[in-house]
Amino acid sequence: MRVKTVQINWHDKLPIFSADFDHNYVNSNGPQGGWRFATGGGDNNVRLWRLRTAQEREQQPQQPAVEFLASLNRHTAPVNVVRFSPCSSKLASAGDDGVIIIWRQQTADTSEAAPARAQPASMEDGGLEDDGFVEPEVWRPVAMLRGSLADICDLAWSPDGNFLVSASVDNTARIWDAREARCLQVLADHSHYVQGVAWDPLGEFIATQSSDRSLRVYRWVASRDSREIKSGTEVVSLLATHYSMPLPVVGQSEEEEGHEDESALADGMEGVELRSDIIADDDEPKPPNDSASPVVAETAAPPATRSQRLFHDDNLASFFRRPSISPDGRLLAAAAGVQRDRSARNTSYIWARDALQAPPVLSLAGHAKPVVATRWAPCKFASIKRTDDAPVPGAWLADDGDSRMMLAVASQSSVAIYDTSMGGGAVGLMSGLHYAAITDLAWTRDGSHMILTSIDGFASVVSIDQPSAAMDITTVLATESASAS
Repeated sequence: MRVKTVQINWHDKLPIFSADFDHNYVNSNGPQGGWRFATGGGDNNVRLWRLRTAQEREQQPQQPAVEFLASLNRHTAPVNVVRFSPCSSKLASAGDDGVIIIWRQQTADTSEAAPARAQPASMEDGGLEDDGFVEPEVWRPVAMLRGSLADICDLAWSPDGNFLVSASVDNTARIWDAREARCLQVLADHSHYVQGVAWDPLGEFIATQSSDRSLRVYRWVASRDSREIKSGTEVVSLLATHYSMPLPVVGQSEEEEGHEDESALADGMEGVELRSDIIADDDEPKPPNDSASPVVAETAAPPATRSQRLFHDDNLASFFRRPSISPDGRLLAAAAGVQRDRSARNTSYIWARDALQAPPVLSLAGHAKPVVATRWAPCKFASIKRTDDAPVPGAWLADDGDSRMMLAVASQSSVAIYDTSMGGGAVGLMSGLHYAAITDLAWTRDGSHMILTSIDGFASVVSIDQPSAAMDITTVLATESASAS
């Protein structure tokens, strides 16, 4: 694993609040032509970039690892979030102006020539180059979604690309019809800022996180065809709310407390398991109220004498609490977790799909600072074969011997990477990369690279040598569905 902070003028030296890769990008060089991604920053702009391939970076080491593609500047306030549609190259952006803009790249047949403008230069050049540079790509707004009463902190697309969910500091999350640019439902259950949202890749659930110290999960109850949804129709219903969980938990003893810090993550420290046999699923994911036997196997625990709150309160100095759901929909990772019985108490809690109404099944603790974002790699990977064919101890998914998934957890000061086949300990840790807090992270489609953004105005590129091949999640889900039927 290699990390490099790219020294270019990303957003006029102002904070970068978000980044996302376009998983449908194919340029003139074909699928192997690098990776396009977007960033949103404090200069009110969205910018498009191309991450050069490893071969390009080796052949041109003097060039930055990224190539500037376009600047999108319709927002009137800082841009807090950028997200590409999972099934097309549409881009949604939102920020402090309370407006969601959906962008689409204009083709040579339908767009006029791009105006000459300055391009971001390397920091050594001292600023922007004003040499009549013509942007390689032209993007135009195709829809503007208005209705939020305050800043928008986060966005998530539905898996079919027809809907969006937004998180706002007006204490609401809103469901939008992206095609007709209308708000379908306002979720007003939170009592403080909503700072993160996630949409289930299988399309059944939506998760929201708020500084009111709660995680809420909603179930989609309406038609998947937006044309059949009438105004005023409820499209989601509240399924579960998580504020606290009972104590004690199965974890370290009192003698072990006080000896844990972030460096333990890099040493493969085991996360505190709240239950054993994390997930023993021998079938496809089922909804929480399914009559089949539960997926999560509970262990006998001593009677709970008290409870603890799961998340930091509104004193947490962060704009974001970004949850995410695994590409197969089976695991939900939350941000801003806190575990009171540990010295290094910052954590990311994990919920199982079949037990969304139950307490979390795993705690990825040990972070020195609060967790602000979680992000799953958008693909599965082939399992790592062992010579003795022995099962990997502590694997998160008991029946997932042919594949594994990877999760990145960003605290304000570091990023830890977890592998579902390797137990609760982090398999990689990156820290000391930025002078200010990390704000967001994103994976390439094949899980080979990540990008991290920070309030210090810089972004870091992470290159990961995966020990096994990436598996297209669409193919994997289709195979699993066929096997189950």
